[in-house]
Amino acid sequence: MENNQKVILILLITIILMAALPVLENYFQKDKNSAVIKGHGTGLGIGDLPPDFILNSLNGEKVQLSSFRGNKAVILNFWASWCPPCRQEMPAFEKIYRENKGNLEIIGINLQESPEAVRKSIGEIQVSYPILLDPDKSAREAYNVFTQPVTYFIGVDGRIKGKKFGPLTDEEIGEKLGKLLEDNRDKGIGLSVADEIKTLQDGTRYIIHPDELLSGGVPKDGIPSIDNPKFIEVENAGKWLPDDELGLGIVYRGEKRFYPFRILVSHEIVNDNILGDPILVSYCPLCFTGLAFHREIGGEAVEFGVSGKLLNSELVMYDRKTDSYWPQTLGKAVIGPLTGTKLKKLPTDTVKWGDWKKAYPDSEVLSKDTGFPSRDYSGSNPYGRDGDFTDINLRFRLQNEDFRLDAYEIVYGIELNGKFKAYKKSDLERVGTVEDSLGGEKIIVDFNNTLKSAKAKASEGSDIAVETLFWFAWAAFHPETEVYFP
Repeated sequence: MENNQKVILILLITIILMAALPVLENYFQKDKNSAVIKGHGTGLGIGDLPPDFILNSLNGEKVQLSSFRGNKAVILNFWASWCPPCRQEMPAFEKIYRENKGNLEIIGINLQESPEAVRKSIGEIQVSYPILLDPDKSAREAYNVFTQPVTYFIGVDGRIKGKKFGPLTDEEIGEKLGKLLEDNRDKGIGLSVADEIKTLQDGTRYIIHPDELLSGGVPKDGIPSIDNPKFIEVENAGKWLPDDELGLGIVYRGEKRFYPFRILVSHEIVNDNILGDPILVSYCPLCFTGLAFHREIGGEAVEFGVSGKLLNSELVMYDRKTDSYWPQTLGKAVIGPLTGTKLKKLPTDTVKWGDWKKAYPDSEVLSKDTGFPSRDYSGSNPYGRDGDFTDINLRFRLQNEDFRLDAYEIVYGIELNGKFKAYKKSDLERVGTVEDSLGGEKIIVDFNNTLKSAKAKASEGSDIAVETLFWFAWAAFHPETEVYFP
């Protein structure tokens, strides 16, 4: 009996091994002959070098991605014939391909269909740009294609400039194409950049299509701005502000002011005047972004309000003169008559009250007497876990996600000469001072141990505005941003 059981067990093991053998052979063969040459990665971020590959086209020609580096920008589109949004995008890609031959390459990678099915599909759509086959899913897995369509926009330098998981609108294609063309122009590859400002059929000017703005759940001015702010002295503010209270600090022409987040979270915008100059103070609780601007346009002071819209989960302001829309981080009108107009940013500090009052004991503090007696300024953040201002539990759709850093990492963002760079707060706390370059200029980024905040100066000594915010917000608005790694 015991011998029979052993025989049966051996037979079962043999059957299992025989069944598994083809799978194991396929696995090792794939590993040995994979079409992907470099780096499998699930977190392909803006600025990364994408995994290289050699794949066969429908015509049997071998195409290697890295062969275009230094010569052409590439739009890489993963698609399938059974995917309606994939097919809807292809005529736009075909048009771009025909108009920019010789300078821009468009490559379609089919998701594991037979060559016959692919030929039939592209014949119906009349596609002439190269279609590659990925029978063993090596490219699909390397590019983390878990949905369809997926599109990567790769610059002439071979680095990822943009990406989209899901269907692209015509406006998104145009916007991302513009960045590729601009990249080509900067590298001397002779492509012209289309005008940034577009117009809807009703005459509305825009840079970002209105459909990209999401409702934040409140109507225009549903979050009321403070238009006649009052201020109190440090001594009186200390009666209700604890030392660990976060807020936005401004030093402007020698005048010091502190705006507690516990007040800003209920209003998001303060139309202030400092020494007679119109100043806009803004705060987005979802992105941890506090910024200040000159709110003067064409020599005229302009009031701003909360539009009730969000872009990349961030506050979108509107001006009460023309009703143009201004995403806070951009500080630029993107929809409306003032589209393309940019406000001047002012240096600010996102700091704790205790640190601010030690540094500036003669500061003024935004009063709780805002004209809205029903508002609660107890210090709780309705968007944060347990009322925390740095631990947020709500986020809306993003135009771009970048996995180089954790989404909620607090960073200092700097813009200079149209270039962008982010510095982790934790890194600057550790290293103190960084001598760096940005936009062709030398800069110094310094962590102020008194304020526990970052300052930046250009080589000639002028101050550079530093934004404090969550990484996901900075990267969403500036997908081409560099990141400082010590």
